[in-house]
Amino acid sequence: MPDMTVRRQILIITLEPIAKQMAGPAIRAVELGKQLADEFDVILFSPRPTDLECIEGAPSSVKLMAGLGKAKLYKVAEKADVIFVQANVLKTYPHLADLDKPIVVDLYDPYLLSILAEYADDPVTASSSYRLMHQVLKKHMLRADFCLCASERQRDYWLGRFCELGRMTPEMYKVDGSFRKLIDVVPFGLPTNPAKKTGPGIKGQIAGINEDDFVLVWGGGIWQWFDPLTIIKAVAELSKTKKNVKLYFMGIKSPNPQVAQMPIVAEAKSLAAELGVLDKHVFFGDSWISYADRVNYLLDADVAVSAHYDLPETRFSFRTRILDYLWAGLPILTTGGDQLADLISEKSAGMALPYKDVSAWVKAIDALVSDKNLRDKYSQGAKTLSQEFVWNKAVLPLKEFCRQPHRLPVHKPVKMPSVMERARAVYTRGGKDLVLKRSKAVLADLLKR
Repeated sequence: MPDMTVRRQILIITLEPIAKQMAGPAIRAVELGKQLADEFDVILFSPRPTDLECIEGAPSSVKLMAGLGKAKLYKVAEKADVIFVQANVLKTYPHLADLDKPIVVDLYDPYLLSILAEYADDPVTASSSYRLMHQVLKKHMLRADFCLCASERQRDYWLGRFCELGRMTPEMYKVDGSFRKLIDVVPFGLPTNPAKKTGPGIKGQIAGINEDDFVLVWGGGIWQWFDPLTIIKAVAELSKTKKNVKLYFMGIKSPNPQVAQMPIVAEAKSLAAELGVLDKHVFFGDSWISYADRVNYLLDADVAVSAHYDLPETRFSFRTRILDYLWAGLPILTTGGDQLADLISEKSAGMALPYKDVSAWVKAIDALVSDKNLRDKYSQGAKTLSQEFVWNKAVLPLKEFCRQPHRLPVHKPVKMPSVMERARAVYTRGGKDLVLKRSKAVLADLLKR
């Protein structure tokens, strides 16, 4: 029997910087670590240097280790009871897979589908990156003792991939017929405390955006699978009659120095300039807003926006920026097609609009500018919906695994059964009579070999 007075140690590894400026994967690692810290000792590891002295709001049971090398990580990993990795970590630290430790793999981001969009105009890079990431994901999925994804729709996608890889076997079915021990849903979460302003944000701070302007905010980066162009066109059209409508992109440069700016950023800026609205009605924040300061920018906006294209990435995405919009109680305008867009429409938190439909965006923005009651309705809907995604609820399947970590059956490649194996299976089901009936099929297989 394990000594329950000794707290288990959970090692959480991300390749993203854990710092004042953080992208989604690092935020997720930090927040999940904070939620686990009431029952476990948590080590947050990033190979990137940090500008943090400590993790804000985290108890003393959370320790940050940043900017350190492989040897140090492996030493820490050998003492951990559970190792949590995001789905690119084993490529950089392959020795983790060899340790006799329960490994949790976070699959909340469907990387392969993003690659299809990111390198659509670069076939050489697209082919290389896709094949590389396919193998990286395969290694993670075959080694994992437990996986997380962000929604039930995502889980359907990953179950299909697990089936193709040969992990949904009769042996796994005996362990757990629901396969929740293989993969369960842990969505991106939100703070339980309501959003409150702590300092200046957009209005009166960004040159060209005044206190009395109507501000649309785009939270987070601009990636190749997003569609900022349709919104820019809509704002340009509205600016002819609504001089106070402004669109602000919060940050276009990733906090991870290895993530290059994507071509869509230059395309968006070029379009805004061409339409005569750059730095007049459409503004781009060059630096990434710090995680602690994002609330001030969100609460300075009147409406939150997000748009994307009709892609597989859209269907299986889980837009983390949308959750921040919900937390801030902002009316939301977004393109339809993903699970959060469906919820926004269903729960009256905003509108889900057709793909690349400029006129629909013009009408939707105009309606919110003109109708405060409609804005208030969507704002209340956003606040209500946000309660479904608080971190202390989201973390529960992961916390339960850490309480009772398990090892799953070792993966064995799925091979065609031999003729003798098939014969034994037929005999088990129906004895000699069934074997005789099936003998023609067995002989046909033998003659093919």
